[in-house]
Amino acid sequence: MPDLSQRLQGAVFGSLIGDALALGVHWIYQPDKIRRLYGRVTDYIDPSANQYHAQRRAGDQSHYGDQALTLMRSLEGGAGFSLAAFARRWEAMWSHYAGYVDGATKQTLEHRKAGGALEAPGSDSNDLAGAARIASLIVALSEAREDDLAAAARSQTAFTHGDPGVIDAAEFFARLTRRLIDGASMEDAVEQLASSGDFPHLGLDEALESVRKGLHFPASEALPAFGLTCHLPEAFPATLFLLLKHGDEIETALIENAMAGGDSAARGLLLGMVLGAIHGFDALPPRWITGLNAAPEIQAWLASQDCRCGVDAVADPDPGTNKVEFTNRDGHTLAARLEWPPHGAKPKAVAIFAHCFTCSKDLPATTRIARALAQRGFAVLRFDFTGLGSSDGDFANTNFSSNVEDLVAAAEHLRKTVGAPRLLIGHSLGGAAVIAAARRIEGVRGIVTIAAPSDPSHVSHLLGDDLETIEKEGEARIEIDGRPFTIRKQFLEDIRSQRVLKALDEYRGSLLVLHSPLDRIVNVSHAGEIFTAARHPKSFVSLAEADHLLTRPRDSAFAAEMIAAWSNHLFD
Repeated sequence: MPDLSQRLQGAVFGSLIGDALALGVHWIYQPDKIRRLYGRVTDYIDPSANQYHAQRRAGDQSHYGDQALTLMRSLEGGAGFSLAAFARRWEAMWSHYAGYVDGATKQTLEHRKAGGALEAPGSDSNDLAGAARIASLIVALSEAREDDLAAAARSQTAFTHGDPGVIDAAEFFARLTRRLIDGASMEDAVEQLASSGDFPHLGLDEALESVRKGLHFPASEALPAFGLTCHLPEAFPATLFLLLKHGDEIETALIENAMAGGDSAARGLLLGMVLGAIHGFDALPPRWITGLNAAPEIQAWLASQDCRCGVDAVADPDPGTNKVEFTNRDGHTLAARLEWPPHGAKPKAVAIFAHCFTCSKDLPATTRIARALAQRGFAVLRFDFTGLGSSDGDFANTNFSSNVEDLVAAAEHLRKTVGAPRLLIGHSLGGAAVIAAARRIEGVRGIVTIAAPSDPSHVSHLLGDDLETIEKEGEARIEIDGRPFTIRKQFLEDIRSQRVLKALDEYRGSLLVLHSPLDRIVNVSHAGEIFTAARHPKSFVSLAEADHLLTRPRDSAFAAEMIAAWSNHLFD
């Protein structure tokens, strides 16, 4: 039997998977057409060019799922539900939304623009979708009273959907999911809720009677008979049918839902939530989890919740510096330090700090910046690349590409423990490495480079006269800052093959470039090339009189202040 953590994870992932699986065939009302065009829909598919969600791609959410994610983002760890916080994020979402905008949303936006109160319904829509985005409430209020969960579900629904039946539906599904998580059977939980008399506008008794009469029919016949539209009188019994017909088979239920067509996205959000809560996270097909484009964000959010229900969640690190180890692609153990915010606070975001060429995680500037960012609410992992510092492996066998692989391994370790990294910070060659790694790490929203070269081959100038020896003999023993290192020809060949600026052109997040005009190791012109190659939003901050390694404490303190201030718009 799945434990509480499994059930809570399953509710959120199941809901958004149900929406994403339906995306490609959403609002196709002819099941025969779906079968003819797509066969059996068992995986995410791209919507067609003439479909409502033509701007979306396989693994994306519908506009319903995007609203569910917005509700999730409004639920700060341990803070509970706030209608004002949800409304603020919901309204901001539509200001730049590249996708379909439904009628209830348009009416609500007009209502708010005209000064309508938060508590006054934004529309009179009876679409079930208003009740369907509540999975994150199940997690965020997992330790609250059931009545408080029900009230939050009703409140978020009424903000956009004023139909009393839809508001009752939100409460019904919230209470049903809570009781299933607590161990009730589907039949018992439904019967208890039906006999309570608490849903006067839902038509629960009538829906149950019609559903039970039709359970011997396959979904392909029963659902069109109930009706496939968005509207509550059709969508509610259709959803209830799938829950009772396929309650033991979450994969089958979500596939049959997509194959039925119509408003499958709203039904999918509710089906996935309820059945995910019964069967748990491990019952979800792995291909659906890895293919869900929002998965890293969901995992990070789950890990931030007080319920400790993040995927592979571990106990919160202690405030301050925590010793960490993880394994890279080649099986080497890499040494790391995880800086955690003080007072046990939940981090606003998780970051990775990549150190400079032949440096270590314990370089004074690296340590100061990571700790200063932790004081400002970030969790920051700083680690030694393979063969450096306290990490295993032979430095002579490493190169720029292996550094990128180490960054990917660090991100995977964070994803499985405290949350997926959203911010990558790199110093010197580490700055070039985080640019190259960003496209391999899902969910990255910001990159910060500090004194970074625009071309990794720039580091070859540090090799001086030994460069010719390496070219001719295949390797050389050199000294950098008084420390001996073996550099092999494969290292030179690797850095010459890198195209960091091209990778930056493909990056779609925010970028902050920090560089000193007096840097004698990496000329400030490299910062200009990085800045020019990047797309907006991008920012440049001069480090004034700092040297390349930011050896003065005030320079690293300033860098940390700039990173924290710049990132406020990313992780508010």
